[in-house]
Amino acid sequence: MIDILRGLALFGILAANMRAFNAPFAVYGDIAKLFPGMADQIAQASIDALISVKCLTLFSFLFGLGFAVQMSRAEERGRPVSFYPRRLWILLGIGLIHALLIWMGDILVCYALTGFLLFLFRKRAQKTVAIWAISLTALPLVMVAVATVAAHYGIKMPGEPDDPAKVAREIQSSIQIYRDGSYWAMTVQRFHDWADANKALPLEILLLVLPRFLAGLWVWRSGLLRDPDRYMPVVKRVMAWGLLIGLFGTSIRLGSWPFALGALAFVTAPVALAAFYAGGVLMLAQIPTWRNRLAPFGAVGQMALTNYLAQSLFFAWFFRLTHTFGSVRPALGLLPTVIFFALQIWFSVWWLNRFQFGPVEWLWRALTYGAAQPMRRSDQHLLYHVARDVG
Repeated sequence: MIDILRGLALFGILAANMRAFNAPFAVYGDIAKLFPGMADQIAQASIDALISVKCLTLFSFLFGLGFAVQMSRAEERGRPVSFYPRRLWILLGIGLIHALLIWMGDILVCYALTGFLLFLFRKRAQKTVAIWAISLTALPLVMVAVATVAAHYGIKMPGEPDDPAKVAREIQSSIQIYRDGSYWAMTVQRFHDWADANKALPLEILLLVLPRFLAGLWVWRSGLLRDPDRYMPVVKRVMAWGLLIGLFGTSIRLGSWPFALGALAFVTAPVALAAFYAGGVLMLAQIPTWRNRLAPFGAVGQMALTNYLAQSLFFAWFFRLTHTFGSVRPALGLLPTVIFFALQIWFSVWWLNRFQFGPVEWLWRALTYGAAQPMRRSDQHLLYHVARDVG
């Protein structure tokens, strides 16, 4: 179930990241600066409304849930949890390599740093975890209230829009470098883009990522995934409210509503729609036919780190080598998204029929435990899984 959700979220992350693979960071928040066409605006608005932050929310939630699974398994086996900080340090290193040498839109550095904070909650009570998750999620609303009052009294807040002429020059310079510049020029530009994108990293960790991690920790402890039939009435209510709040919040963000309402929607809509998606997959996974249909996404999710890095590596160089960086419109970008993810599904199923872990997952485990891990699936391993699925 967790792997299926992670695999589906990874498709959403690929769809959301496509504009950053193919366009300068300066246009990420407003693709109309480069692609003003109506079809492109509709395609990008649809991705923003239904996918972008929602799938990242789901992916973050699953990281916290995975943390809880690993902690509970270690406790059941009487093993120390000292391995987990090592995993985070290694993930941080992988993230820095990814951000500085492959693609500036890395999320792994943020996840690794947030993981150290999550580690502090491993022995906290459920009530404490819930209070922190809710409080951190609501904190941006307090910040919006402060900004609204400041604007009323004419106080200038940070984050004012840059000069349009300056932005236009930055866009064209970035396109030239990523499309035609040397690898060193690309690396320098990538570093500046990454630094610019992470200027508010501490706030992103505290207000966006950590509460999602804590929600994942809370849900696993609740027992929902270990006994879904028992909690299905609650899941259905969460789905209903999640869809209602998510669609209403998205309509506020896309319309000309007051700033405060738009900020409220920004906080609630992604969480609500992510809860709706997760609940829907949980319900479908209880039906044998649908569970078989969704199983290939579980293969993608089981080797999510490999697939996430593969997406960055392929598209960062695809648009570079084809000299199409800055020219593939959002409406057309949906096509390579679907094709590449379909190939990832096929490859993930093929790989996991032969090996226990994805390539990067294997490296991560080997570095964590300081020794090479068994890679190929043995006959005994396959028989164990068959017996588990049958019985």
